[in-house]
This record gives sequence, C-alpha cells and structure tokens, in this order.
Amino acid sequence: MGVVHDVWVVTKQLLEATALPWPAEERETRLSQVDELLRRREGLLHKLRPPYSEEEQRLGREIVAWNREIEARLRQVRDEIGSDLRITEAKRQANAHYVHPYEQPLSFDGMFYDKRR
Repeated sequence: MGVVHDVWVVTKQLLEATALPWPAEERETRLSQVDELLRRREGLLHKLRPPYSEEEQRLGREIVAWNREIEARLRQVRDEIGSDLRITEAKRQANAHYVHPYEQPLSFDGMFYDKRR
C-alpha cells in the first residue's frame, strides 16, 4: 500500500489543517503549514504508479472526496483574505481623505456652462 497510503495520510493531515474557521491571528502559520503539506503531497503524487489494489482504490476514492472539501475550504479562506484586503484598502483610503482632505481631485458635477455669446 506504500505510496497511496502515504498520499492518504498527507491528505488527511491537509484536511485537518484546513479545518475552519481560520482566525486572522493564525492565518499566516496555517497557510505555511498547508503549503508544506501540499508540497509533500505533490512529491508523493509523482511517485504513484498503477496498478492499484482494491484497498488502494478505496483510499483513492476517499482522497478525491477529501480534495473537493479541501478545495472548498481553501476557496473560502481565499475569499476571506480578499474581503480583509478590500476592507483594509477602504480604511486606508478613508484615512487618506481625512488626513489630506484638499488633495483629492475636484468634482465637476455642479459646473455651469453658459451657451450664450
């Protein structure tokens, strides 16, 4: 069962590492842990060679199911990070408007144009 079992073990660790929720304080360490597990698993996946026994096929089906869940969790984390970045950018812009209120481009919405000669 060698390599397939090793991939199964690393995928299970990856599933546990991506468990939600991800507090903002832990995000950096968890991302580095997930990155390390993905690298390990990628190395193992290159070693996979058929034919597979019934037990290895069962483990493979379980790995595929876990992959879907892992991808969904990582997508959710990506969306949370994107949301945090948008909020941070909005705060930065609001702070810039507050600190330098007259450095913003002027609005021409209420401009009057006289057509007479």
